[in-house]
Amino acid sequence: MPIPYQQVVADSALPTTFTDIALMHSYLDAGSPVGELIYLGFGETWTQVAPGLAATLARPLPRHAHGYVLSQYGLPALHEVLRAHIASTHRLPSCLRAGRDFEVAATSGGTRAAMFDFARLLQLDPATATPPGKIPVLVAPLPGWDYKGVVEPLGYRTRFLPLREGNGCQPSPEEFDHALDAVAADPGQQLALVAINAQHNPTGVNWHIDVVQHMVRASLRAGAAVLLDDAYFAVHDPGLVPTSALGLLLEELQDCPPAARRRWLAVRSLGKQFHCSGWGLGAATAHPDTLHALLNTVHLQRGFATAIPLQHAMATWLADPAAERFVDENNHAYAEKRTLVGALAEDVLGYPAGTVQLGECATFLRLRVPTSYQGTGESIEAFRQACLTRAGVLLGVDRWHARWPDGSTPDPPCFRVYLGPPAPVLEEALTRLAHAGLTYG
Repeated sequence: MPIPYQQVVADSALPTTFTDIALMHSYLDAGSPVGELIYLGFGETWTQVAPGLAATLARPLPRHAHGYVLSQYGLPALHEVLRAHIASTHRLPSCLRAGRDFEVAATSGGTRAAMFDFARLLQLDPATATPPGKIPVLVAPLPGWDYKGVVEPLGYRTRFLPLREGNGCQPSPEEFDHALDAVAADPGQQLALVAINAQHNPTGVNWHIDVVQHMVRASLRAGAAVLLDDAYFAVHDPGLVPTSALGLLLEELQDCPPAARRRWLAVRSLGKQFHCSGWGLGAATAHPDTLHALLNTVHLQRGFATAIPLQHAMATWLADPAAERFVDENNHAYAEKRTLVGALAEDVLGYPAGTVQLGECATFLRLRVPTSYQGTGESIEAFRQACLTRAGVLLGVDRWHARWPDGSTPDPPCFRVYLGPPAPVLEEALTRLAHAGLTYG
């Protein structure tokens, strides 16, 4: 199904900081000279929402779904469903009780907004605020999602934890400890927050249980708050049991003092597993006291619970066994497309065997930037531009760094391939790159 780019991309005359918009317009305005634009740099298809979910939304809505709900925890029906959904999918033991050990809320502004509010809450609460004269620091994985863009406008500084190819892109416990120690040794900084993304975006690596457990324990010992980014928890290869960072954290918190039990937030997207990211729906899980402060203080300062018709449809859909079947079918499709792209990368684009990072979860696959384009941020961006103008394929590229935080040389730069589109589209994209001479060697 063709993507209606003109209906979902801002007018080129409007100001924006999202550089992909200008790139897309440059290709579309030229008449798509190499064929229909294939956009693989952003995690969206615009055409593949779960059919059952779309059908649910198409049904007549109860009248109350068009008004406010007097609950910052979201539509009560969705809140109830999510409480059970989080507990069951994360395999939480029955000894952990909702309302005592954790609480869940339906969020309608996206996981990014929930993270922002949590980072802000940490600095507003006297119990967790960074002392005057010190800078709060977030430790986050690199490559990784844009945590920096969320917290640094609030006065935080970001220290990156390298995920190295030689370690299978798993976090190194030793390097993690070193990052925490480096912050502690700086008199002008204080460790405030650690981001854990166990189903890692964009490497697609499911972090080992012992690694996540180590990160949780070390963070708690250091007095840091913990942010669990579970956006892709439900997107993984069939047969893989995703590491439940939430379950591991809650287990560790049982022996912690009351203050430590409140310093955490887990965010979960519902859009990734149902291809409906534009709905902005997700789940926020935290200690009941923390969630109360987050929703009824920080979030309330800027708005009430919204998107109630969407919340009603999601509550109905999640209670339908068809939702679980869709997730299973979707995960099988992602696994097949990982295998397909990996094979094409070697057979068509000339990547040496073993260099393709297939991953096993999330929605991206990473390939090294061709050797002729490696070296600087400018040359890597030139590769992306060449892919667009010569092949009609717009890729995502990881942020380029000349050095890791410890001064060592980073792994070769990579570009991202979004695996959401149908397999024939992905095959066409890589074939176009090959025909344009944009191969690895």
